[in-house]
Amino acid sequence: MSTHEAVTWTAAPFADVPELAELAARCLAADGGLPLASDPGFLRSRWAGDAVLAQQARTPDGQLVAAGALRPAPGDGETWVHGAVFGGMVDPAHRSAGLGGRLLDWGLTEGRRLGGRVTVETESLTGTAARLFADRGLRQVFAEDVMRIDLAEGVPGKGWADGTRLAEWSAETAGRFFRVYEAAFRDRPGFPGWSAEQWTADVVDEDFRPGWSVLASVPGVGDAGFVTAAVGWIVQVGVVPAARGRGLGGALVCEALRRMRRDGETEAWLDVNVDNPAAELYRRLGFEHRGRRARFAAQ
Repeated sequence: MSTHEAVTWTAAPFADVPELAELAARCLAADGGLPLASDPGFLRSRWAGDAVLAQQARTPDGQLVAAGALRPAPGDGETWVHGAVFGGMVDPAHRSAGLGGRLLDWGLTEGRRLGGRVTVETESLTGTAARLFADRGLRQVFAEDVMRIDLAEGVPGKGWADGTRLAEWSAETAGRFFRVYEAAFRDRPGFPGWSAEQWTADVVDEDFRPGWSVLASVPGVGDAGFVTAAVGWIVQVGVVPAARGRGLGGALVCEALRRMRRDGETEAWLDVNVDNPAAELYRRLGFEHRGRRARFAAQ
């Protein structure tokens, strides 16, 4: 335990996840980013557990104002053989006092000591954080913009080309969705090459809504595009190369939004890679930028 900038630092696990969620909510309100980042379940999966190393800073009255966690890289279970992932948060009211730098230095030092590659993740990237990461020699390896649309005023009108047929997600159509996903994304950098079973398991969780997830078939191409959706989210949109440039992606997104609004949703979110030209389409449809999430790696 040590004192630094009028706070007390402790290497201790986060037993009180709701308190951690309150800190995350204050950061999200100031910085934007992934709204899920303040969800207790999301935080528990990354910031708690026997394999997680943690640092926390508190004011003299006991308020949690900075937190950091280091966990084994995804897929490694309880071991550190292939590296570690670090995340940190500093209360907006306690920034510019060196707390973020101290957290980051701790995460990098401990991660390198444990062996393997250290990845730094943030669900709310700010300019100040980006400069801090660059100062520590970190390189950005992934970034997505977080976007939101208000459904209260309706959904943009995007029609379908003559002859277009739609099919909802079901046990019978899931394989068709997967084949369009493969055709739409296999040439993208970082394509995982998953099997149909792996991809379906990634798509279908407790928030997935098959009735909002639609496959479009067009004359001359066949199955040509799809959208998958979950509660409050457009999860994935893909169009095969032979059907691009026809407005199919926008029509699919609008179809999912109409179904979401019909069922009582008042907003929808999505993530889009910063290098993806689809971001401009989403802006034209009415989505607004609400922050950025990113991953950084040591040089």
